[in-house]
Order: sequence, then C-alpha cells, then structure tokens
Amino acid sequence: MYHYDYPRPALTTDAVVHDVKGNRVLLIKRKNPPFEGKWALPGGFVEKYELPEHACRRELKEETDLDLPVGKMLGVFAEKGRDPRGWMVSVAFLFTIEHPLATQAGSDSSGAAWFSLSELPELAFDHRKILQEAGLI
Repeated sequence: MYHYDYPRPALTTDAVVHDVKGNRVLLIKRKNPPFEGKWALPGGFVEKYELPEHACRRELKEETDLDLPVGKMLGVFAEKGRDPRGWMVSVAFLFTIEHPLATQAGSDSSGAAWFSLSELPELAFDHRKILQEAGLI
C-alpha cells in the first residue's frame, strides 16, 4: 500500500449572497474566534466526503436560515495567511437573488444582516477579496 506524507489543507466554503435590486450582500457577525464579532460571508468547513456546494448551502442555512438553490462557483481561495488557524482552502459560491430575504442568526453567527456594497463594514478573513473577485466591489 502506498503511503504519502503531504501536508493537507482544511477545506472550507463561503457564500456570497447578492441582492441584485438592492445591490446588497448578506453578511454574518461571527460568534466564535477567529474574528469573533467581525462581519464575514456565511460559510464554514466541508465535512468528510461532502461536496463543497452542499457544504456551502448547509452552512448558509445553519448561519442565516436561508435555503437557496444552487449557486455558481466563484473560485478557490488559498492564499497563505487568509485564515489565522492555518492552511485553509475555500471554495466560494455566488447566490444571486432579486430581493433581500428575511434572515436570522444561527449556530456560528451572532447576527445576520444585509449590507450595501458601497458601505461594507470591515470584513474577516479575505472576504473583501472574494467580493472583488465576484465583481461586486
């Protein structure tokens, strides 16, 4: 049996939920470290053998109570230092909606709110870069 000893990243996912008509994005207020109390895109860790898109939709539901259909993959973000916990690779997905939906804080969030893309708060991790890659800012 072949054995290899390569370092492996943790796989995460991030959801960019864009309200097209209001030009707003959905953010959560982090309940836990790192970046406790800061605003971030909804997301979290991909579970064993879970597809990243399924994980993204699951985390979105857990953190905001939104159950959205399939999103479009934006890209993979893996730059060194993007997460202070270590090597994290995130697959980001874009969910486009026509109007803001009611949300509520969930398991890993202490708040969920819609923010104008022209008046974003300071964001955790590399989430501003993800919004830039989505062409939203």
